[in-house]
Amino acid sequence: MSKDGDTRYWNARLKNAAEYVPGEQPGEPGLAGYIKLNTNENPFPPSRFVLEAIKAAANETLRRYPDPSASKVREALAEAKGLDPANILVGNGSDELFTLIFRGFIEQDGIAAFPYPSYALYYTLAQMNGIRYDTIDLNKDFSYNLAGFRKKKYDLIIIANPNNPTGTYCPAEDIRSFLSRFRGLLVVDEAYIDFYGGSSAGLVSEFENLIVTQSMSKSYALAGLRIGFAIAGKGIIRGLMKIKDSYNIDSVAAAGAVAALKDRRGFNYNIQMLLNNKEYLEESLTKIGFSISPSRANFILVRHGTVRAVDIYERLKERKILVRHYTGPVQSDYIRISVGSMMEIKSLLKELTDIV
Repeated sequence: MSKDGDTRYWNARLKNAAEYVPGEQPGEPGLAGYIKLNTNENPFPPSRFVLEAIKAAANETLRRYPDPSASKVREALAEAKGLDPANILVGNGSDELFTLIFRGFIEQDGIAAFPYPSYALYYTLAQMNGIRYDTIDLNKDFSYNLAGFRKKKYDLIIIANPNNPTGTYCPAEDIRSFLSRFRGLLVVDEAYIDFYGGSSAGLVSEFENLIVTQSMSKSYALAGLRIGFAIAGKGIIRGLMKIKDSYNIDSVAAAGAVAALKDRRGFNYNIQMLLNNKEYLEESLTKIGFSISPSRANFILVRHGTVRAVDIYERLKERKILVRHYTGPVQSDYIRISVGSMMEIKSLLKELTDIV
C-alpha cells in the first residue's frame, strides 16, 4: 500500500480525473498567521443581523430535518431579485449546482465546452461524470470568443461571467444573441456578478435553455455557509429538485441567508467598501510596474514587467501573504489577487514594492 492509501477501489473515472485544487488555507499546517488574498473571499464580516439569525437558528429545532426546498430562502431571493420562487433552486454553494447539472442535464455521449482559462472545477466535474469536453480559448484581451462555441454542436456550455481568474465580463446582450442561435444548454456562472451588476438572469424568461447560477459566498460574505442558487425555467428547476440531495441546505445556513438578503443597506455598504479598496489596489499596483487585466469581480489578475509571476507568488508566501498562481498556458504569467481589507492591501503593497 502506498503512503497515500490504497486506490484499488477507485473506479477508472476517479483514477483518470484531474483533481481540483482549491486555494491554500491558513488552517493548513504551517500557514497560521498568513494574510489570505487567494480565494476571493469577502474581507468584511457578515452583518450583525446575519450573525444574530444564525445564533437564533442554533436551537433545539436542529433535531428536525430542514425544509427540503429551502422555501424561505427561495422567497427571499425572489423578492431581492424580482423573480418567481418557482424559477429558483437553492444549492449547497454553486459547486453543488454544477454537479447536479452534469448528473442530470447532459447524456453520457454528449459533449460540453468551457472557456480557457476559467474555473477549473468545470473541467474536473466533466471528467468525474465521464463527459467529453472542449476548451475554447479566450481572446488575447481575455474577452469571450463566443463564436468559438459555435464551431461544434455542443450539448452543454458553461461560462463564468465575470470570468475567474480573469475578471472579464460578457454583456447580457451578447449572451442573448448567442442564445438566439444555440440549441444546447447554456449555464452562466455569475458568482461575482453582484460587484458591478449586469446579470443575465432576466433572459431566463426568454430562453428555456439557460441556467444562471449565483452565489452568496462573495458579495454577501457567506462563503462559510455554502449558499448558491440557480435561476432557470420551471422545467429545469423541477429537474434540479428531483436530482438534488433531499436536505441539501441546513437550517442554520438558511436562516443566515434570509437575514443577509433582507439587509440591503449592509449589502450595499459592503460592496462599496470593497470597490473602493479595489480601486486603491489597482492604482497602487500600476505605480510599481504591474499591468492589470480589467476586472468586474472582487479580484484582479496582474503581472509585472520584469519579475516572473511564480517568483512573486513564492516570495509573498515566504512573507506570509497568500495570492493565487496557476500553472498552464497563459495564466501562469499572472498572479490573481483577491481584494482584501485596507490593512491587508497595504501590507501586500509594502512587500510587493520590496520584491519588484
